[in-house]
Amino acid sequence: MIRYSVLLFLFFCIVASLHGQYRGDAWILSPKISFADYSDQSSWEDYSISKVPPVSVFLEKGITDYFSAGGFIGYNGDKYTNDTIPDNVMRYNTITTGAVATIHYAHWLEALSGHSIFLGDFDFYVSGALQVAFKNTNEQHSWNAETETFDDNKSSDAQIRIRPIFGIRYFLTERFCMLFEAGKGNAGMITTGVSWNLY
Repeated sequence: MIRYSVLLFLFFCIVASLHGQYRGDAWILSPKISFADYSDQSSWEDYSISKVPPVSVFLEKGITDYFSAGGFIGYNGDKYTNDTIPDNVMRYNTITTGAVATIHYAHWLEALSGHSIFLGDFDFYVSGALQVAFKNTNEQHSWNAETETFDDNKSSDAQIRIRPIFGIRYFLTERFCMLFEAGKGNAGMITTGVSWNLY
C-alpha cells in the first residue's frame, strides 16, 4: 500500500512539472493535514486511543493574480476504548466544510519593491474561511454516577464561524508546491500540505 502511495505521489509530481506556472485563472487543489490537540481534555489513562488527525481538501479558483476563492471539506476524529470494559467506547468527530477567499500578495510586494524576487518561487497569502463545523459525540456504555447505570449518549452540534489562514507556498515545479499555514481557518492551528495548479 505504501509503495502504491509513493508511486502515485511521484506520478502527480511528474505531471505537475510538465505544465506552466500558476495563472490567475488556475484551479488550485490543496490536500492538507493539521497538527493540534483537539481531543477531549479528560484523563484517558485506562483507554486505548485511536485518532484521525485533522485532514482537509481545499479547491480554489484563481480570479486574478491577487485573488482566489473556493471551498473545502475537512474531517478529524478521536476514538477511546476502555481497556477494562470494552463496550465503553467514546467517539468524537468533526466534519468541517465551507468557503474560502484568498488574497495573494507576492505580486504586490514585487510591484512595491521593483524586483521580481518572489514570483515563481513563493506565494504569500491571507485567507478568510467561512466554516460550518458539524460535531458529533457518541458515548457507548458510559458510567452515569447519578443513576449508577451504564448509558449510551449521542449528541451533535453545528457551528458557523469565520477564521483566518496565513500561509506561504514554495513552488518545487511550475505547477506543484509545498505549503505551510497558521490559523484556525483549517482544522488545526498549524497546517502543512501540497498544492497543484490545475488548468
